[in-house]
Amino acid sequence: MTSHRFLFYSPDVTSSTAAFGLTGDEHHHLARVLRCRVGDELYVTNGSGLIIRCRALKVSKVSTEVETVSVREDNSPEPPLILALAMLKKDRFERALDQCVELGITRCIPFGADKSQFKTYSSGFLSRLEKVALAAMKQSFRSFLPVVGRPVGFDGLTDLCAVVDRVVLGGQGAPPVAPRAPGEKVMVVVGPEAGLTQEETAALVTAGAREGSVSPFRLRSETAAAALVAALGHPV
Repeated sequence: MTSHRFLFYSPDVTSSTAAFGLTGDEHHHLARVLRCRVGDELYVTNGSGLIIRCRALKVSKVSTEVETVSVREDNSPEPPLILALAMLKKDRFERALDQCVELGITRCIPFGADKSQFKTYSSGFLSRLEKVALAAMKQSFRSFLPVVGRPVGFDGLTDLCAVVDRVVLGGQGAPPVAPRAPGEKVMVVVGPEAGLTQEETAALVTAGAREGSVSPFRLRSETAAAALVAALGHPV
């Protein structure tokens, strides 16, 4: 295995786990793709704040057995950074989710709008999005797995505005997005490619949202989502 650090996922491990096995896709990637050998070091997260440095003990056809070398326990990811993204074409939604998980979102909520290309997503596609979030967490070496929520209607989206400190509604020509303050809970709202209706925008503003932008140019929805999350990902 190369010296590059790779992160794997095992949801049941704890800080007191001395040895455990990796199976399924995680084992396949280790044994078949990375050619893991006994003695190689790797990292494992449970998606709930732990990153465990491990050493491979045994590599078989069905599992990779590892022992714990050291444990890093991260605090809860505060403050929450939620992405509410209109249901786009599936490949575009996947791209946005992948980038935004790498940039630090803690939750993604697909929502339906009047001009959304989808009014809901199937359970199969939502499962696919969970896999995208997992892969992006591992790629970015994060220890918390973001939640991919069930799709909500527009009324459900406006209700969510009350659970955060600030709602940023992406909009071309809007004032620049202000940096995030320490401890501030933020939700970023990005509409569909055809945009939100005037009524939808007004409803969000009434619910407390304020329009903000990161570019003077018109961005695709998935690009706007990533740019806004990047601008708000780290409190100053």
